[in-house]
Amino acid sequence: MIKRLIICFILIGLCTAARATEPADSTVSIIDEINNSGTITVSAPEGLDSRLVSTPQSADDDDQPTTTAARRTGYRVLVFDDNTPSTAQHAAQSRRQQIAARFPEFAVYVQFNSPYWRVKVGDFRTRSDAENALAAIRQAFPHFASQLRIVRDHINSPK
Repeated sequence: MIKRLIICFILIGLCTAARATEPADSTVSIIDEINNSGTITVSAPEGLDSRLVSTPQSADDDDQPTTTAARRTGYRVLVFDDNTPSTAQHAAQSRRQQIAARFPEFAVYVQFNSPYWRVKVGDFRTRSDAENALAAIRQAFPHFASQLRIVRDHINSPK
């Protein structure tokens, strides 16, 4: 609700700034329309509300993931994590290609959360499923072992 009000105030501010730069002979402005109508209706795309709502992540590491109405919390295997500006993006894409080629059954995600590039594998509902995938990845790519670990994350539910 507060975020919607902030968006409304920003829109009104932008309209006021636009009105100040308009020539004096303009007809009806959006500000006049808003002031004359008495009510303001803001419509947003359906997915916007779910993106604005953040769900807190639990710190417990039990074997059963928690679920929310918007998304499911589960596990992924982190296979790459780097913040070197000159090489991290290329290295993340390379790691993604290697994992995807060897394990086509797992979804592979490249994420950039400044300044880190991360590559995560899978949508595992239980920690034991993630541990099995971690063992398979470690066996196939022993030189990745220093960066491999299981992380709690929002996962895509299986279809």
